[in-house]
Amino acid sequence: MGWFRSSSRSSSSTSDSLSLAPSDPASSATSASQASSSTGKVKASDLRFPQNSASPNSRIVSIPPETAASPNGRAQSVISATELNGAAAADAAGPTRPRSLRRSSSSSVSGGVGREMLPAASEPSAAGTATKAGAIAAGVAAATEGNGDAASSDDDDDDFEDADDGPAAASDGDSAEVRKPGKSKAARMAVAKMDEDVQLRPKCGKKLSELTAQDVALTEADIKEDISVIWKAMHLFMSSRMIEAEDICLSACDHRLYYSVGYSLIQAIKSLATFEPEDLEAAIQCCRDSIHIANLSRKKDLGILERVGSIAKGSASVHSIKSMTLVQRHAELVFAECTLLKAVLGIIYSGDFLSFLKEALNMRNAYAIYRTLAKYIEQTDAEYTAGEEDPAIDQDFRSGVRLGNGMISLILSLLPSTVLKIMDVFGFTGDRDWALATLMKAGGWTAGVKDSSLDPEQEGIRRPICDMVLLMHHLVIANYLPVGGVDIPTAANILHYELDRYPGGIFFLYFAGRLHSTETLLEDAIKSFRSAIQAQREYIQLGHICYWDLGLVSLAQASWMKGYECFNILDKESNWSKAIYAYAKATTQYEEGLEVDKVNSTMAQVPDLMQRIAGKSIPLEKFVARRARKFVAQGNRLALPGIELAYVLNCLGLSPRFILFEEHLNQVSQVLAELHAVKEPEKYGKNGDEFWDDYCLAHLLRGIILRFIAHPEPHVVPRPKKSPIPQDEADEQALISFNNVLKHGKDIQHDHHLVWFAHYELGRLYHAREEWAKAREQYELVMSGKGLEVSTKKGKGKVSLQNMAVLRSNAGLQLLKEKGH
Repeated sequence: MGWFRSSSRSSSSTSDSLSLAPSDPASSATSASQASSSTGKVKASDLRFPQNSASPNSRIVSIPPETAASPNGRAQSVISATELNGAAAADAAGPTRPRSLRRSSSSSVSGGVGREMLPAASEPSAAGTATKAGAIAAGVAAATEGNGDAASSDDDDDDFEDADDGPAAASDGDSAEVRKPGKSKAARMAVAKMDEDVQLRPKCGKKLSELTAQDVALTEADIKEDISVIWKAMHLFMSSRMIEAEDICLSACDHRLYYSVGYSLIQAIKSLATFEPEDLEAAIQCCRDSIHIANLSRKKDLGILERVGSIAKGSASVHSIKSMTLVQRHAELVFAECTLLKAVLGIIYSGDFLSFLKEALNMRNAYAIYRTLAKYIEQTDAEYTAGEEDPAIDQDFRSGVRLGNGMISLILSLLPSTVLKIMDVFGFTGDRDWALATLMKAGGWTAGVKDSSLDPEQEGIRRPICDMVLLMHHLVIANYLPVGGVDIPTAANILHYELDRYPGGIFFLYFAGRLHSTETLLEDAIKSFRSAIQAQREYIQLGHICYWDLGLVSLAQASWMKGYECFNILDKESNWSKAIYAYAKATTQYEEGLEVDKVNSTMAQVPDLMQRIAGKSIPLEKFVARRARKFVAQGNRLALPGIELAYVLNCLGLSPRFILFEEHLNQVSQVLAELHAVKEPEKYGKNGDEFWDDYCLAHLLRGIILRFIAHPEPHVVPRPKKSPIPQDEADEQALISFNNVLKHGKDIQHDHHLVWFAHYELGRLYHAREEWAKAREQYELVMSGKGLEVSTKKGKGKVSLQNMAVLRSNAGLQLLKEKGH
């Protein structure tokens, strides 16, 4: 049954002009009949229903004449056969150092990914200036396009340059033409530091178990000198010169405190990029080594009362911290950092619940130390001068305390209130506003102020990481959960500062792509992600975050084969989630109507690719495994799997209005038209129990798409500015679709999660319409899980992605609370 996947489609098929006459209810039946019998794509002019129609294939038709002709002035785009066949073919070249973080080969990144996935719509960069962050975002776009070869966006550049031949492959810092430093003081200092000759400490040469306190002893001058050296490594690492940074830290990581923690951090980032068991194990061992070195440097002369207190509370007291030397305080900080890092890596690596409990206790110990260090800073500053910081506490120490406390509190704030109550018993508390303010202090940032108030000469060594956590919250987490405190202009300010300092840095180029995709400027996002991939080839797995986001952008654009190319590269080179990659590959090919045998084979393999963390299956992997099994059980068929995957992966909201309208809504309407033509639901499909699942899925997606069209987020650059569908009409039709899901929820045989997400999306719609009480009611229904329209046959077990729906609903409730509702 070819109803549920588009034929091999190109963008040109969606650029037909929409010359619609005024809505005529009398023509509804005729149009519905035409749509039902049509084997081609349903056009906007094919389906005409009264505005209040509850017909299952109801389509919005009263499009304002001034926007109907050309919603966005979008150029046509045809995916050529050459591009379709340009997916990555061969695996990466042989291993270099380390084994699993090898250089990229040209074969692994060739094909259409290098080409823009969508032609530029009507002046997207100019449109970006319409937002509050627009002027800064435009500067970010200019910065990412001004990086020489690394940011090349010429249409003739089909493939990425070979990692071994192109200038982006240089790992020794000699490609100065690629990196164009900014003119700010911070940028000049970073360049000067990277070019500075530093005296590296030699290795101690002893085994870790043989180290004594004397071997790791440091004076205040020593630790300041070491931090100065590690600053060079930090600048190099942030500038994508990974090997140089690693070599600096490696030189004395066997006994020097900051060399050791720097090396542990690099190994942790690498292991999280590869997910290889041996890399995770190596990173955990590095953290253990750092903890041992830090322990030898920590204060030992605690009294009996202090010892008892530390056992109960998990850390020393503020009084004890005050009595420490500068070196001991830094050792205490490094001990907390590496304990936290080891706990996170251990949870991912262990795979069993007992190890998870052990690492959770270690996390609590690290958290208690961080809180005590924060109280020490607060008390010391209060005793110094009201409103001023005590200069006796160095900024390197302050930035570390702020990073740890801010990051932990921010993560905890995302948890549902019921979970937080349990966490409170163990001493964990989460406060998002406090966390963001703490992280902002590390960089001297103030909301609404373009420039940082902190002199670069005074910033702490962990300041760039604090900025990255802030960018993660505003540009990544906020895309997955409707969290409060999102400040896109501030994120743009931070990003502009860091890109000026590290114009060739993969991390900030990636965040530039996230900024553009958050604003739905997907063309600019693609350029930034491409620039990030080109920025470094030393550890190709660091580029996988960009391939992942390029894949999400492709799903948002309904550019299925471009998505296939990205997920195919990830499947070959990344171990994050083979199950999700395989399902995404099969789904994108299925939507394109190509490689039918290959799709069927890949889908059948998905359930066997699942993995476990802390003894538990990953919810998203369980979901795609169930979808794959359903695909096989239904005779190799699924309804709207591409749009569904885009929604589950939270990238459907990245789609500009014209794509939502021309592509996604059209496809859903076609499916609903064909479902509407079914007279006997029990005879639908292979097994006779598939109709209502497909019906409810299509209506859920229809309602979501209409909400995105009618109520774009404040930071979105709407294209076109005027909605192609009147807001009231879109709202009414979305309500009809959501209510259709709830009405037939008890008829659903397998996909019971559709009911949960229908309630959540109803809450989001009421939220956008400022109907606060109704929004709260829907969120609370999801949180409680009671009274939902689910068949009694479902039993008491959890449904697919239930926790995702609960997390999103909790975030929605928190947002209502912050708005005073």
